Amino acid sequence: MSFVGRLLTYGLNTWLPKIMQDNGYGKNYSLTFLLVLNLGAIVGGLFASDVADRSGSAQRVVVTTFILAAAMLALLPLQLPFAVLILAIAVAGVGTIGTQVLIYGLVSNYYPTRARAAGVAWCAGFGRLGGIVGPVVGGYLVAAGVGGYAAFLIFAGLSLLGAAVFGLGAAPGRGGH
Repeated sequence: MSFVGRLLTYGLNTWLPKIMQDNGYGKNYSLTFLLVLNLGAIVGGLFASDVADRSGSAQRVVVTTFILAAAMLALLPLQLPFAVLILAIAVAGVGTIGTQVLIYGLVSNYYPTRARAAGVAWCAGFGRLGGIVGPVVGGYLVAAGVGGYAAFLIFAGLSLLGAAVFGLGAAPGRGGH
């Protein structure tokens, strides 16, 4: 789950401007989209963290944010009104970058105190591998001339994979309740 979260984070932060530029938006707009993605992650991540704390179900919140990211990423290549596009990008930020932050908090509660540091370190380590793979995947997609629609569908599929892995891997009673 951390691998997918970091893959999406670094893949989108690296390639979102180029993919959006290839979808017909100018350089200024494409950089604005990157800013909106990260602002959505900040605001939405704080909101999602609060929901997870209040509901006591961080697992459901993480799965939901991954699914929201997938839905929004699938919408990005469509010819949406500009305000709707901005909102979709912000929500995608919550479900990618914002979700990664939630994963660290959840993992820290998953392990007993004596193993917590090692557990979070393993999670972060696998996440860093995803952080390496994400820009590479995006680079291959851009180099192959894959259009924005296909690129966003691939990123959306990866987000669904993160939701599935997390939904299956965090069993109730082991930090995922």
